[in-house]
Amino acid sequence: MRYGRFLRDKLVLILGMIFLCVAVILMGNAFKANTQYVVATVVLIAVVILVSIHVEYFSKHKFYKEVHNSLEAMDQKYLVTEMIKKPDFYEGQIFVDSLYEINKSMKEHINSVEFSVAEFKEYLELWIHEIKVPISALKLMNYNENMDPTKQKQQIDKINSYVEQILFYARADAAEKDYLLNKCNLETIANKVVMDQKALLIGNKIKIEKENMDVSVITDSKWLEYIISQVVNNSVKYMEKDKKSHIKFYTEKSEDVTTLCIEDNGMGIGEKDLPYVFDKTFTGANGRKDRASTGMGLYICKKLVEKLGHKISIESKEGEYTRVKLSFGNNSFLDIE
Repeated sequence: MRYGRFLRDKLVLILGMIFLCVAVILMGNAFKANTQYVVATVVLIAVVILVSIHVEYFSKHKFYKEVHNSLEAMDQKYLVTEMIKKPDFYEGQIFVDSLYEINKSMKEHINSVEFSVAEFKEYLELWIHEIKVPISALKLMNYNENMDPTKQKQQIDKINSYVEQILFYARADAAEKDYLLNKCNLETIANKVVMDQKALLIGNKIKIEKENMDVSVITDSKWLEYIISQVVNNSVKYMEKDKKSHIKFYTEKSEDVTTLCIEDNGMGIGEKDLPYVFDKTFTGANGRKDRASTGMGLYICKKLVEKLGHKISIESKEGEYTRVKLSFGNNSFLDIE
């Protein structure tokens, strides 16, 4: 802390002192006051103000020098708040309080980032085990010279689905930078998802039903396709093998909301598990039967749905059905052509 720079900051106070001294002299002359009294008053004013400036300088100089020395001695400079004491002067107290708040905010941010990295690492390990299953299946087919195109495509589609999942998971926090809202036809999107999942659906002998699907909503087609694909994949994963399986797409419409329903007649979800199906890494009783389940699909879907401004919910009865509902607001001001 340089003395000259400090005095420049006190320039207004010094000019005020000079003005006050001049005023005292002029008033003393005007009122014909005793010269010694006037001089004594001027000297007193100057001494009091100059001494107070010097006291303030040395007090602040000592404090900021301690802060500077502490910073110089530390590798992790953000811990400086642990090394400095709160000073006596008000300005320094505000400075220290601000440092504490900044440090607290930074620690919270670091903890959040570390938690996200740890979560991503954990998910990545699960994802690697999951994607190794179709890769191993393809290697086994190749080793046995089993060139069944349908079975091969099923495994390739699984790999593609897993790759898409990790990409959407990695970008979910910044999804708003990537989507584009447009008027989209739900039947067109559903048809595309069914065609993309054709090998999976045929391989598992799943019948597709559609009803009242020629409806348009405001959304991003790419994100919605991914969300519906995840729902369809979940439906297929938890179908009962000895049952005539089907997935039904239909819409419900009210004045304010259009709802896309995707319903299957699979094994359903237990009543205890239903409130937690959108939680990260939650697999539930059904997921524990399937070792490949990571419990991330519906979590990512909910995250993306909320980014788009929609709503998602699930209704289910164990052993009978699962119904996923995607709700879209009917906002006329978003009626994009």
